[in-house]
Amino acid sequence: MLQSTAPVPGRSGRWVISRFGPPSVVTWEVALGELPEAQPGNALVRIIAAGIAGPDNIQRAGGYPNERCRLPGFTPGYDFVGEVVQLGRPQTSISVGDRVAAMCMIGAHATHIELPVPDLLKIDRSDDVVKVCALPLNYMTAFGMLQRSGVDLAPGSSILIGSAAGGIGTAVAQIVEAFDMKLHMIGTCSPSKFDYVRSLGVAPIDRHDPNLWRTVRNATLDGQGVDVAYDAIGSEESLLQSHLATRAETGQVIAIGIMSDIATDGSGMTTEMSADELLIRRQLPRMSYWGVERAYHQDTRELWEKDFYNLLDHVRSGKLSPKIAKLLKLSDGVRAHELLVSGAGVLGKMIFIVDAQLALRLGVT
Repeated sequence: MLQSTAPVPGRSGRWVISRFGPPSVVTWEVALGELPEAQPGNALVRIIAAGIAGPDNIQRAGGYPNERCRLPGFTPGYDFVGEVVQLGRPQTSISVGDRVAAMCMIGAHATHIELPVPDLLKIDRSDDVVKVCALPLNYMTAFGMLQRSGVDLAPGSSILIGSAAGGIGTAVAQIVEAFDMKLHMIGTCSPSKFDYVRSLGVAPIDRHDPNLWRTVRNATLDGQGVDVAYDAIGSEESLLQSHLATRAETGQVIAIGIMSDIATDGSGMTTEMSADELLIRRQLPRMSYWGVERAYHQDTRELWEKDFYNLLDHVRSGKLSPKIAKLLKLSDGVRAHELLVSGAGVLGKMIFIVDAQLALRLGVT
């Protein structure tokens, strides 16, 4: 019998966004009958742990820029670690029983998922499931922002990390330290999170500071502004503040999200325009958009694997230890979305522990 932390013990199932709206629209669906056989070229994976992140919030609100999320009825969940339980046909690269990680964009908030075999990244059974689960979305996004977004961050450069206490901001700071990039880091957050941000090696700035760009410039070593500003809020005001905080003529803004366009109660989007349309409309000099799912597409699969295993090697060596904000049971689906909306006490990555035995071992109740 399946042992999971799902709302209905012993039965497979998935969280579904029944309609676009607040956290309460996320509903649990129990699978009817036996799980279907995996299609040729695919693998059926039992999910052990699944990530919870900002894109889940945007998907539920109806604003995620991807065709698979355009209409409700899909399962959220961007990344996971699991165990292969069935193959559509024999494979040379992977076997039943193997541990794998993946960035699937949707579908991970469930007991099982079926994916093409090439989408799976094989890991060791000795790898820390929770730490590895933080890698595919948060830490690959952060690594790409620093290394693959077209910026040149030589030692001594300065960066502004928007929302520095969140999952992506935390990952950026930790990767800078783990890879000894020798960058001067400044980050925006609420004053209640200053101590946490300082512990990451980042100089905190109040995100509500009315003179934010001047405060950031004054916090740089020469007072001339940062070399790169990373902005996850995406509002006209936030992007302008980020732009003004960069060095004149050479400073760059990398936009990575549109969190400002989600209603404050999480009930929907405040505009009918797509994320692409919004960012084009808000375009500023020396600003570009970077998204992990676009940067690491099928044509760059080799690069995706190279970067993932680079991060994994740093986890295995102890140089990188992803910060985990909260561990939740899969049955806590609505609560997870409420936490995404409020952001209260979220410092780092949130993760569903789906495997019941692992949840018991970790004290997730």
